[in-house]
Amino acid sequence: MKESEMLKIIDERRNENHHFVKIWRKENDFVDFDLIERFKKNAGSNKDLGGIDLLTMDDMWNELKRIAGERVKLMRDNAGDKVEWVYEGKTGTRTQVCSYTPETLMAIFDVETKGNPVD
Repeated sequence: MKESEMLKIIDERRNENHHFVKIWRKENDFVDFDLIERFKKNAGSNKDLGGIDLLTMDDMWNELKRIAGERVKLMRDNAGDKVEWVYEGKTGTRTQVCSYTPETLMAIFDVETKGNPVD
């Protein structure tokens, strides 16, 4: 499947709850996740890929929990949901609290996987 076909799938299937894409190669040896808008912006090389899924915030949260485990925690609050993330910094263990947004989930996921997720 070419990237141009994936863009058509996004346009046809996307609803307001979809914020992420999961793409994989035909060989099923590589899986990647991205924000839909960033994927659409960067698509254009017309690479041949295996397939695509559209993901919601809940779907991506489940992927992040699978990768980061207890290092991430969702905190529900009247002022808005937050993500607490515990990670190893240069000076030891650090804790960061961020808004529960697609950009936050993707940023933490990219750091946790070092930008190279494999399913």
